[in-house]
Amino acid sequence: MASQNSKRKQHGNGSISKNPSNGHFYLQYYDSDGKRKTITLKTANGKHITTQREAEAAAKDFLERRKRIKEVDTRTEYLEERAKLKKLKARLTITLDDAFDLHLQKPHTRVASPQIEKVNRRYWYDFASYLKDNFNLRTLDEVEKEHAEAYIAYIRKNGRWNRSIRYIAGNCPQRKPFKDYESGGVLSNTTLNRYQSVCKAVFTFLLSDLGYTLEENPFFHIKPLKLEPVEREIFSEDELALIFANPPPLQKALFTLGICTGLRLGDVATLRWKDVEMTVFDADGNPDFFQKEIHRITRKTKTLVHIPIEYELSDFLEKQWSVSGMEEYIVPEAAELYLTHHGVLNRKILGYLHSLGIATSKSVPGRKRVQSVKDFHSLRHCFCYYAGIRGVPLPIVQSIVGHLTSAMTRHYQSHADREARLQGISLMRGLISKEPEVKNIKYSPLRDVLRERITSFVNEATEIQLLQLNVIIDKLAANELQISSGEEVTIDAVKLLPNDEKM
Repeated sequence: MASQNSKRKQHGNGSISKNPSNGHFYLQYYDSDGKRKTITLKTANGKHITTQREAEAAAKDFLERRKRIKEVDTRTEYLEERAKLKKLKARLTITLDDAFDLHLQKPHTRVASPQIEKVNRRYWYDFASYLKDNFNLRTLDEVEKEHAEAYIAYIRKNGRWNRSIRYIAGNCPQRKPFKDYESGGVLSNTTLNRYQSVCKAVFTFLLSDLGYTLEENPFFHIKPLKLEPVEREIFSEDELALIFANPPPLQKALFTLGICTGLRLGDVATLRWKDVEMTVFDADGNPDFFQKEIHRITRKTKTLVHIPIEYELSDFLEKQWSVSGMEEYIVPEAAELYLTHHGVLNRKILGYLHSLGIATSKSVPGRKRVQSVKDFHSLRHCFCYYAGIRGVPLPIVQSIVGHLTSAMTRHYQSHADREARLQGISLMRGLISKEPEVKNIKYSPLRDVLRERITSFVNEATEIQLLQLNVIIDKLAANELQISSGEEVTIDAVKLLPNDEKM
């Protein structure tokens, strides 16, 4: 018969045994490495277990807890291996050279123009060149926070890393020799922030492919430089008089559309005839634009704006119809330059302003390059400024130029309907032709009552009454009905009210 100390009872991966000398129970089991381990079984309060039943319960509890811990360890190891595989995949697929094109394939809220994309690509490759030359990095997952900080610190002090300037000579046979990059000095705060935002955006769009969290973006904790922007200046009334005194046809068309609509240069240059309301043609084949509207989705913000057409803009459109009425664009020359010759149209505008002696830039303390303060975009500021000082209500201006966020634009547009826009824009007369300004127009409930009463009278009047009304209108137009004071106007207006409204 087997001795007492040789008896063992299996419990999962372990076995229970009793020491006959002291009566204590022990558990033997094998760890994950295959080594045999022995522990003394004790109660919760630390006393040695001396009964078989308590020993079996304690051994079972210990082995189950060990199993759960092993499962957790296995899960952790699995996740670690999965992360390693993802990083390995990133190393194999996302190189610094490919990262920019891969981030462009992700969904963006706004698609950059080819010109902006070209500039952004140059910013990214400058960062990539810095990493290759200084840290011998080749893949995106190798980039750490300290690499990003070192690059931003360098360009803030010295300018861009890659100073070589390349161009295709065949495309620029008459280009003047390039100046040395050093002569340009350090980068402006705006440009430096642009470098940083482009690099940060590439990582942001590729975070999921790298298995990174948001805070693992190496540019996440780098604060951009504070900007002190120079406010754009408007054209004074004297400068506007110079601009419209005797402009060349192209500049006249652009500046007229700009000051009368508040549109940006890209929207003015690419404005189509189909964007403009017009009535049926007259006997001579000419359309009528007066008090119609321009409906345009702006190129930059994709906002639908409704721009009323007043006398000056209507007169320009009628004349321009005879020039380009059979074309797609209202100003075909401007559209061709803007769409196919980058920067040429803006240079023509600046050249015209310089020829008039209008300063378009000024020196700013702390900056080596002069800052542009007057250009075509100043017309948009002029539109808003002169609309304000001439009494056009702010909601109407905002609904015309589409200046605000989409939520606020919808809010203001709900108050600025077609009639209100037409009334408001009529206050802008005289900026070009110096026609008498419409002043001191006050809107009141009394005006609405009188207008409604006159409209009702006209709709129900007999032919004799309409003839009589026309005689009165003729006398008003000839200023033959003398009313000397606002008080008399109020008294006369009250007399005209129906009896039930006089109280």
